Amino acid sequence: METAKSLKIKMGIVVAKPRATKKDGQDGAAKVFPALREWCESLSMCLVECDLRWGIPQDTPSGKILNTCLGELDRCHQDTRGMPLMVILLGQRAGWVPIVSEIPEDIMEQYSWINGMSVTASEILHGAYRNRNPNAAFCLRDPSYLDQVAQHELPRYQEEGWSALMLQSLKEQVCKRFPEEQILKYKCQVLGTDTSTGIDKVKLGFSDDFGSWILRFLQARILETFSGHSEVLSTKEKPSWEQIESTQHQLFLWQKQEVFLGRNPEIQRILDFLQMKMTAQQQQHKGSEEGDKNHTIPLYQVIAEPGLGKSSLLTECINRALQLPHCTVFYHFVGCCSSSIQISNIMIRLCYHLLPPGQDRDDALQRLNNCLRNEDMKEILKDLLALFPSYQDKALYIFIDAMNQLSVPSDASDLLSWLSTEEVLPPFCRCVISSTHNSVSSGSSYIMHLEPLSLESAQNLAVMYLSRYTKELSSKQLHLLLQKTSSQNPLWLTMACEELRVFGEFKMLTQKIAGFPDTLQGLLENIIQRLVQEDQSARVKELLCLLYCCSESVVEKDLQGSLSYLERGPEIPSMHWATLRRTIKCLIRASRDHRGRDKLSFFHGSVAKAVEQSFLTADTSRQPYLCSLSDYYENICSDDATVVSHLPRLLQEAKLNNRLVQFLRKDQRAKSIQAHIRAQYLKGLRCSMMCREGFPRKPAMICAFCSLKSGAFGQFFPNSQSCAVCGSHAAYMGKEAFQCPQHYSHGRNDCLVCKNIILGPQSPMPALLCNTCGFLQTCIALKT
Repeated sequence: METAKSLKIKMGIVVAKPRATKKDGQDGAAKVFPALREWCESLSMCLVECDLRWGIPQDTPSGKILNTCLGELDRCHQDTRGMPLMVILLGQRAGWVPIVSEIPEDIMEQYSWINGMSVTASEILHGAYRNRNPNAAFCLRDPSYLDQVAQHELPRYQEEGWSALMLQSLKEQVCKRFPEEQILKYKCQVLGTDTSTGIDKVKLGFSDDFGSWILRFLQARILETFSGHSEVLSTKEKPSWEQIESTQHQLFLWQKQEVFLGRNPEIQRILDFLQMKMTAQQQQHKGSEEGDKNHTIPLYQVIAEPGLGKSSLLTECINRALQLPHCTVFYHFVGCCSSSIQISNIMIRLCYHLLPPGQDRDDALQRLNNCLRNEDMKEILKDLLALFPSYQDKALYIFIDAMNQLSVPSDASDLLSWLSTEEVLPPFCRCVISSTHNSVSSGSSYIMHLEPLSLESAQNLAVMYLSRYTKELSSKQLHLLLQKTSSQNPLWLTMACEELRVFGEFKMLTQKIAGFPDTLQGLLENIIQRLVQEDQSARVKELLCLLYCCSESVVEKDLQGSLSYLERGPEIPSMHWATLRRTIKCLIRASRDHRGRDKLSFFHGSVAKAVEQSFLTADTSRQPYLCSLSDYYENICSDDATVVSHLPRLLQEAKLNNRLVQFLRKDQRAKSIQAHIRAQYLKGLRCSMMCREGFPRKPAMICAFCSLKSGAFGQFFPNSQSCAVCGSHAAYMGKEAFQCPQHYSHGRNDCLVCKNIILGPQSPMPALLCNTCGFLQTCIALKT
């Protein structure tokens, strides 16, 4: 935790093709990169793909076009030791050939061989041909698909005359110079016309073998090119719980810092706070913060609306703090993984950070594991901080992001109250937190209300984001983008730039920008609708709705199984699932739990709201997804702990009351559910008729035979000693259970368990309620 770890290798991969092939529809090669990017991230590598045709503004001079394309290849030469990773797509168009008079002298001097060549041929020569680059993949398209193109359209998709001869010669030279392992000759089919970008284009269909070949080729070449980085590519020992948790937060830190610009005054105020002397005699802290100026205040709050960049601001402050001398930095991003939303998880991670391996740490962890109340956790935190100076003579800086996302709202208020008082935090400690609202009194903390980006910062952010992919908007397009009011929201702006990055038709970018909704919610809904329209499997909508109904992060395997169950078909093949997962990657956050299982959730609360507005506004729209999830967990899922965690809530929300009662009382997996949680689920099902003294009521009875049995109410205790609602032990201090006139039989006594009339000489036993269930003095009948 002392250093901010980032991906160790950064590489660029170039896609070279004639610009005219854009009319042929979306490249099958483009679908490979999300899978390759994930694979690279698993090896601590960062992949940045570059399409050498996207991002060159209209009316750009020829010299700048050549300089941009060939300069990008020069950069990739440096990243990959002179062997840039290239995917070269050659169809039946040769591409643009610049006029000699338009090429500046400096370009001619630097690239003397460029005269008379198409830009695509120049890229191939510079990046692959001259040095026999083993990292270049050549994909040569068979012309047979042109038989399906209308005769009058053919000139748009194939060359004639001299250009056709030049293209044919280029392909022949490639085949002679490079081995078969680097060349793929493939076929495709015309599927129709694509009008989604505003320009009619032929929609092509590619076989799975096409993408698989490119993926396998690039993976093999990456491993070969970076084989010397054994610390990255070697297999590692199974990580510990603490390493798994820390990795999730480190990855989140790296992702956020990649697209952060500006906010220098805010950063400086937080750094000044961290380095403030720990004495009351220190001069007043300068800035726009609210609250009194008591210099013993250990807490600084950053407050802002969703999407304004609280997390990014904190990541930059963390990176700066890690460079400060004589300090140690602990950071926790609530919501970056499934376990991070628990206050206990923060305490356990802090324990690992503060104390070295040994008896003190083991004792503290044991106390935390046995902790039942937040007040007990507060005392443990005080003890941890009291032990810290004996191990390290340093200042301690604690950063906690998105406190408002803790699973229990009261946990957030409790933790904030601890962190804002000297009683808990000693003088050597400073804490910075972020939230969507002020959760402690203004006198207990410094407060910064984060404002929207300035126009200059928004412009710099957009330019920087697109430049990472060597893309650029014209001044007119950039001005149009920044005219949107929401462009001052960093989340809106980065999502909009990502939409532009993946947009397939550069000529239509201006119209695309003009059509962006001017709210974060609207933009997310727009993105979701695009993903659904482009989804050939017709599964994106169902997957997003299932993920919404999960309400929290879900094991990826379970989400896949639930989708299969919803379709009432066989299990979705792994390859198809991987494609589907990558399709919605821009909307989700992937993490791992302590058991190493991959888990998925929406990356931001606004995404869940957008999914709801897009598909789930009707009262009954959620029912099929809730039922599918319930069926999967009850009948298919083999992990009992996961079933117990998810199924009761799903049954409750789906209003499957009878199944909920049967699960809680009859299913062996439900035995592990704590009594107060069981009581909470059943509380909402109880009859609302009052059964206090003075109201019409009748004691609920259990016959002598059933009173000796156990398990009728969900636990192992005898029925006569069990709570008639939740099943917990009620023999001591139990209260008598009653039924209202609507639910008892007039003129006879029926057994609450077997429903038979109570007869015979043996006296029945009264049904009991535990203190929790007895507090609610209503009829014990359940509405099933």
